[in-house]
Amino acid sequence: MPDTPEIKFEREEDFTTLYANNTQFEASVWDLKIIFGQLDQSKAASAVIQQHTAMTLSWTHAKLMAYFLLANVIAQQARTGFISVPPAVIPPRPDRSDPTLDTEEARRAVDYLAWVHDQFFGTNPFVPPPPEATTESKPESAG
Repeated sequence: MPDTPEIKFEREEDFTTLYANNTQFEASVWDLKIIFGQLDQSKAASAVIQQHTAMTLSWTHAKLMAYFLLANVIAQQARTGFISVPPAVIPPRPDRSDPTLDTEEARRAVDYLAWVHDQFFGTNPFVPPPPEATTESKPESAG
């Protein structure tokens, strides 16, 4: 395997940091577009999501990003405990009995997504133990 050159990160002059508490996804066969927005409740009549940024990713990068997002959520829960999600925004649990699932592959994918849903939002979600709980106690030195 060839040596990988060191990668240096530099920020563009117009680099911007924004906040989002809403995301929407647009998928195509080529890529995934993630649209970021923020809830605006300033108008008394209704709440509006103000969408401000879209980022399009190749499916390869989307898969890598999904892994690193999960790794960061697990690490945060190991540090601080379960991340609570308000019930009103928890997505519905995928349902194997959905009549639109016309192949065994689709039903297996839904079974897996239901398991993932349970890990994030179920009554007994996976939360890793804090780092101090995973370190083995050192044996007392002899003599």
